[in-house]
Amino acid sequence: MEDGDESALALWQRFRTLSIEKYKQIYARLGVHFDVYSGESQVGEGMSRAIQMLTDTGLLIEDKGAKLVDLTEHKLDKALVQKSDGTTLYLTRDIGAAIERYEKYNFDKIIYVVSSQQDHHLKQLFKTVELLGLPYADRFEHINYGLVNGMSTRKGTVVFLDDMLHESKEKMHDVMRANEAKYNDVVDPEHIADVLGMSAIVIQDMAARRIKNYTFDWGRILNFEGDTGPYLQYAHARLCSLERKAHVKVNPDADVSLLTEEVTCDIINQISLYPDILAASIKSLEPCTVVQYILKLSHSISSAWETIKVRGEADD
Repeated sequence: MEDGDESALALWQRFRTLSIEKYKQIYARLGVHFDVYSGESQVGEGMSRAIQMLTDTGLLIEDKGAKLVDLTEHKLDKALVQKSDGTTLYLTRDIGAAIERYEKYNFDKIIYVVSSQQDHHLKQLFKTVELLGLPYADRFEHINYGLVNGMSTRKGTVVFLDDMLHESKEKMHDVMRANEAKYNDVVDPEHIADVLGMSAIVIQDMAARRIKNYTFDWGRILNFEGDTGPYLQYAHARLCSLERKAHVKVNPDADVSLLTEEVTCDIINQISLYPDILAASIKSLEPCTVVQYILKLSHSISSAWETIKVRGEADD
């Protein structure tokens, strides 16, 4: 491919197109959209420019025909940039991609969402960009995350997201079918099962700090009790049912001073924290900040069900 072989490039392009179409289907199911799909395999002249810049700045050294950047002074070892046969590596392409992306987008920040296994590589990349003197070197950030225990691509033990979503949906559907009376009242059970299944996986993945590894457990994530996606969906559905059956619209301008019970004051205080929770999540780039907040709020509302009566009370 690097030599421009047309048949190899055509095959690569076919696989890439098919892969992206599948990605789009899966992401659409999760409500996720990306404006651009671009990877290191698409880096063009940026690679040769990166090599030239490394040479011009004196950062590039040769060792038995291979080209390296010596980062030992920064405790980052020697970074291989080009093999002795002329083949480039990820670092070369990543530098070239950074150059091309800045020229195209003039970004304020470039965030690499890559697993913690690549911490060392990203540190080498960022340090090399800094040593090159690129004016946007301080705009790079690595958002790392842990792994799912027991899954390995090399060992063939990976469960693909598409299969996981399908399995989760089917398992939730089985749970719903177990209560035949309620199941018959459900409108579009296929859709409901799909939403519950996706919620189970998303909350499982984002409930803890992203750097932590975790063990995937169907029994735990599909539970309607505890800190799970189905529990949050149940809490939300129960509130919607209350609003619907009470025939009272939610009034954002209601006089909350009339709510004097301890449990309601606790809920109001928690709701008031929402802007701060969002700000903290954006600053730390930790989804668990929002997830834990929602879980805590749901638990408080669940406690209120036991002591606060709404339906059937006087309007005042």
